[in-house]
Amino acid sequence: MSDDGLEGHVSPGLELLAPAGDRESLEAALEAGAAAVYFGLTSLNARRGARNFRQEEFSTAVSEVHARGAKAYLTLNIDLSQRELGQAARILELARQVGVDAVLVRDPALLALRRAYPELAFHFSTQTCMANSADVAAARDLGAARVVLARELALDEIAAASRVPGVETEVFVQGALCFCISGRCLLSSWVGGRSGNRGLCTSPCRVPWAADDRPAGNPFSMFDLTAVHRLAELRQAGVRALKIEGRLKNAAWVREAVSLFRRALHGDDPQTLLAEAQRLGAYTGRELTSDYLDGERANLTGTSGRAAAVSDAASQGDEQTDVSLDDEAPELEGPTYEFDMMVTPRAVVCRVQAEGRKVEWTIPKTVVRRVHKAVTIGQFLAWLETQTIRGYRLARTETNDPQFLIVPRAVNGLVQRVSAELRLAQKAPDPRVRIALPEQVADLIAQGRATGANCRSLGDAPNRVRIEAEAALGFLNQVRPDGVVLENAHPGVLERLLDAASGVQFIVALPQVFFEREIPAVKKLIEFCARARLSVEVNSWGGWRLARDAQVRIESGPGLPVLNALAALRLRELGIECVTLSLEADRKQLEDVSACCPTPCSLVVFGRPPLMITRVALDRERFLGQVLEDRRGVRLTGRLERGLWVFRPVKAFDLRATRNERIRVRHLVVDLVGSPDPLEDWFNVPFDEERTFRFNYDRTLR
Repeated sequence: MSDDGLEGHVSPGLELLAPAGDRESLEAALEAGAAAVYFGLTSLNARRGARNFRQEEFSTAVSEVHARGAKAYLTLNIDLSQRELGQAARILELARQVGVDAVLVRDPALLALRRAYPELAFHFSTQTCMANSADVAAARDLGAARVVLARELALDEIAAASRVPGVETEVFVQGALCFCISGRCLLSSWVGGRSGNRGLCTSPCRVPWAADDRPAGNPFSMFDLTAVHRLAELRQAGVRALKIEGRLKNAAWVREAVSLFRRALHGDDPQTLLAEAQRLGAYTGRELTSDYLDGERANLTGTSGRAAAVSDAASQGDEQTDVSLDDEAPELEGPTYEFDMMVTPRAVVCRVQAEGRKVEWTIPKTVVRRVHKAVTIGQFLAWLETQTIRGYRLARTETNDPQFLIVPRAVNGLVQRVSAELRLAQKAPDPRVRIALPEQVADLIAQGRATGANCRSLGDAPNRVRIEAEAALGFLNQVRPDGVVLENAHPGVLERLLDAASGVQFIVALPQVFFEREIPAVKKLIEFCARARLSVEVNSWGGWRLARDAQVRIESGPGLPVLNALAALRLRELGIECVTLSLEADRKQLEDVSACCPTPCSLVVFGRPPLMITRVALDRERFLGQVLEDRRGVRLTGRLERGLWVFRPVKAFDLRATRNERIRVRHLVVDLVGSPDPLEDWFNVPFDEERTFRFNYDRTLR
């Protein structure tokens, strides 16, 4: 690998890491001189909307990366269901055989499998929410060679994280930003079962919202990131790798982004490069920012990108299609299709053509009663041009009436139909990896026996409550559950509760995310719990490490979700006595994991979970306590918790009237955090399960 800028690394100590969502983007990244490339297989990665790589393509791709003097990083960075463990293990085995340089991970099950793959370096994905030095130290203790830091950190926080010895840090420097703190979003899953934590986010945050029936713009739609002019500061902060986001972007964009950052690493004028970076931002139509690096968190939202007028209509209720809704505008690289919509006197005739296959169907000319919620055919076709569906991009489109209005339900149906026709045209081979597993690995993933401690069935009376510490005393004057999980606790309120409610089992929940300056306060809280002999619920890897060092009893909460028994086993090995099943899990996934879970576990059966946790500073007068609603009828309320905005649904999900003997846990938990009336919510148990919203229980979590 040369140092003259012709191959690989272009700056000592800094690795330039490029995205490759398909073969063309991989070639572009390498030709432009990326030092490393990250990509995924066709399943189990956080960009499942990209075309990605099939098993037969993967070995060739890794060999080509190595032949160019670069490194190949595989993404396996989602929550894994019980039925996906075998496939995840086979992907790791394939990665070992072809010589992948590192694997990006999120699920604790992969930490259990790591012992069978000492040849592979493991990197903690940004989905693990690495937000402080305690998180980074925990990742190192768990065997990570590198962590991808949360995108919301300031330079001094990055420096603190990068000072942890024995582990490298990687930061994003170009591409999309999420409104939520990395890995802490449930909104897409809540809307329609398409989980961002499993690689199928529909970007519902990008759409317009209203506050108390008045238009509020796009308050959750983030600007895009560029730090091309800040590389000297990142180098000084101790960062090891610079990551360009964009596995859903096309090869031309990847080539230009890598070339621009190579020039930056060579020392070209930062302001000139910043001006040129505007072309990268034009791809999505959003403004660019690096304000997080300066600790500036206001005025970071509002530009929805090119396609927001249609993306919310196309994403509502969509549980069947593989379409990315990230407002990006790919050029015609890779496989393409054609799509026409012709308005006739009686119907709208739709035609799709791909891979030599042509299909025609009609949709009725529906009367549009709410014009403000409809979109024109022209808008819809323009939006389709910005999307990738099953790896295909729209090459040509035509309509005879671009102003004809179609309702959101019709938009959603069209997306599903186009996706279905492309699936039939694709004639793709089985996307699963077919490979033999070593006996040691097969033994690790073998389904074991469930612990007898999980003795409650779904439908039994809940035995735990989750509540804010300040509201707990009033609640406990009326109700005495077996256990009380306390959120937003501090030593003062804990002392009052221990004095007034003796005999109650309290479990003190640590936050899902905390930053460097908050570590002393978290330590102080844990130390109080140690003295008072209280259990601590950890919701982040940094919280786990601090609690472990304090030698308190540990449980894990929704911030470390469990979808499979191997993850539960690994957490138990780490000293966690009880785990929490994923809030997102569907019925079948809950049945599968509880059938063989070796660790006592909790299931939340009622609650208004935090759908979005953000570091963005919003206008309090406009949003604090207001009801926000989008065009699909999703209603949220926002409030400040520990200085962070947290958005919860107005309507709770409720499984208390649902009976399922196949779902067995130790604790059934009623979550009353964010409840307008905790006692009313506790006692108002529905009798008819058909009249309750059950989150993903009745869906298929994707």
